[in-house]
Amino acid sequence: MSRKAILSKIQTRLTGLCETKSHRTEIDFLTLYKTTRKTDPVLFVYEPRIYIVIQGQKEISVLDRRYVYNETQYLVSTIDIPVSGMITEASAERPYLAMCLSFSPLEIFEIISAIGGPPDTALSPRFGMGLSALTQDLLDAVWRLLNCLPEPSARSFLAPRIKQEIIYRMLHGAQGSTLCEIANYRSDLSGINRAILYLRQHFRENFEISVLSECAGMSQSKFYQRFHDATHLTPVQYRLRLRVQEARRLMLHEGQRVAEAGFNVGYDSPSQFNREYKKLLGLPPHADIRRIRAIGMDQYCEDNEEVWL
Repeated sequence: MSRKAILSKIQTRLTGLCETKSHRTEIDFLTLYKTTRKTDPVLFVYEPRIYIVIQGQKEISVLDRRYVYNETQYLVSTIDIPVSGMITEASAERPYLAMCLSFSPLEIFEIISAIGGPPDTALSPRFGMGLSALTQDLLDAVWRLLNCLPEPSARSFLAPRIKQEIIYRMLHGAQGSTLCEIANYRSDLSGINRAILYLRQHFRENFEISVLSECAGMSQSKFYQRFHDATHLTPVQYRLRLRVQEARRLMLHEGQRVAEAGFNVGYDSPSQFNREYKKLLGLPPHADIRRIRAIGMDQYCEDNEEVWL
């Protein structure tokens, strides 16, 4: 079966499976997505996942770096990275369709051990996220994974093994080196990952950044360089994004006032909160929330946020 034929079958299957914008399947590591509308930029954190666009197009950005991909590529994120993302191609006639597969460093380590060590892959960038070509072999594995959904025994026995095959093929692709590094507990990327986990748990606090270099087990100078390599952000910029993302959620979904939301995410100064919010989202918080209320809070969330859940 040709690549085009397999992709068409997957597109048809996903269209039927996704009754909501975000569908958590009975395969615990697999989530499907569908939307007929383009979205505004939405702040969220890309967690360690394999993200595959089956139809349409997505754009994500970290600072001034943009990653645009469609059904010709897949994206792998090996660490938590705060991004701005939007769906740029979607319509009622040709909806945006996507899927993501979660994984852990341990799963990658077990596959590397089973094949006798890391594959001889080309060096990939030190950034914790990257795009690679979506090959026919990978599409074939995705098709077989979807075929496991109707059968409980296939979901429990075959699906985990197909997931191993998908990771195996990605280990031999352009993201192989990064996947190997995150599977190695002693690697620099694993150290950065430990610092990120601490940062995500404590982003509301005004702690010394030196705490993070201690989590990573690195000198401060090495930590700053490797953190930037892995995320394209400084630790302060990373924390800013987490704070603004959470403040926006508190205002949109919990009805908190601007000053209250800013205080609850760690800002002592309302002016600093307004300044950093505008720098990241283009509007100060009052204007941003007023714009969304003019659209309708429920409508805005349905159109722009549900597809990222």
